[in-house]
Amino acid sequence: MRDKSVETQLRLLTLQLDNWKKLHDLITYGLDKARPIISAEQERQFTEIRANLLQESEHVFGALNILAEVSGRAMNVLQRCVSVRGVRELSNEEVRRLESEWNGVFTKLGVVQGQLKSRRKALAEQTAVAYYLSRVLRRPATS
Repeated sequence: MRDKSVETQLRLLTLQLDNWKKLHDLITYGLDKARPIISAEQERQFTEIRANLLQESEHVFGALNILAEVSGRAMNVLQRCVSVRGVRELSNEEVRRLESEWNGVFTKLGVVQGQLKSRRKALAEQTAVAYYLSRVLRRPATS
């Protein structure tokens, strides 16, 4: 048995996690002052990833029912990171806050992904008849 809703949520979440990983890679590069100068291509990638996250995060978080839990943290990360060069110029305290908030969002997304995969596995082991029967039996009685 497959649930289209679970599959859709997993696809959305996978794309979201990929963008958060890419953002982290560029933030890490920007924070490493031993690295060479930041290229225009890296800034373009950073801006593109940041734009995708700004556009999609609220939708994805809403679809996953975690909007209230992670939206604020996600927006804090995206507001603090305006460019790779800007990340390089953050104070140590701002960097710690940025890393903590990024980790909070990433961890929550990972937990939700694990829950959805677990749900998918449970559904895969269930027959269609058992699935629909359990839904009927869970419905509240109407008077």
